[in-house]
Amino acid sequence: MKENLKSIVLGTIRHSDRHNVASVFTLERGRMAFLTPVGATKKGRASASRLMPLAIVEIQANISANRDLHIPSAVNQVRMWRNLYYDPHKAGVVMFLSEFLQRLLREAAPEPTLWRFIADSLTILDETTDTAAIANFHITFLISLMPLMGISPDISNFTEGMEFDMKGGTMVLPFSSLTAGSARVDARKSALLPLLARMNFANSRYFRFNGRQRSELLDMLLKYYGCHFPGCDNLKSLDVMREIFS
Repeated sequence: MKENLKSIVLGTIRHSDRHNVASVFTLERGRMAFLTPVGATKKGRASASRLMPLAIVEIQANISANRDLHIPSAVNQVRMWRNLYYDPHKAGVVMFLSEFLQRLLREAAPEPTLWRFIADSLTILDETTDTAAIANFHITFLISLMPLMGISPDISNFTEGMEFDMKGGTMVLPFSSLTAGSARVDARKSALLPLLARMNFANSRYFRFNGRQRSELLDMLLKYYGCHFPGCDNLKSLDVMREIFS
């Protein structure tokens, strides 16, 4: 029986001369992989245009429990992005989020709230014209995603001079004993956490960071994610993000 799966495209890789593998995060089944045509044929061009990174599509396919790769019978766009791929700053954010979400959602089960958060966040990025909001979007996204991933930092006991223990997700006194291998953020950067906790998509344009500050914040946030979801902190797209938003 065919299923219709609302899907966020995480990315595609070459599988053979005739096919790519599209990794998607579906609303109904979580992360899945589909074999799609590639090449200069009409079918190949249509598939490539619909399966751009972070496109939102509906995939129709017969799903077999004993298959890792599924073959779609139809792929239809659900939301039409106006300028995610044409605005150079937004395109850089798309590249970054595509790589980050592929690492984060390696074995993702169905999570409707998470799926809708990602889809709605992309809509916000597509529609915004405020340059500060665009420059801060990736920072805001990572902060807003933390509660859904169960890693919201506990900063309730924060006082000036404390440091952030990334493993435990808590504020600690300098030189306090930590478990072996814990990663700690120095007091200067840790003091930014109460500020970042107030950041959301509605107010992100009011947060004014220079390129160095934004790069430091991104490194800190990715390192925190990497402590809880290995592989999320070593992204190839980081250099692109630093160059675009320097």
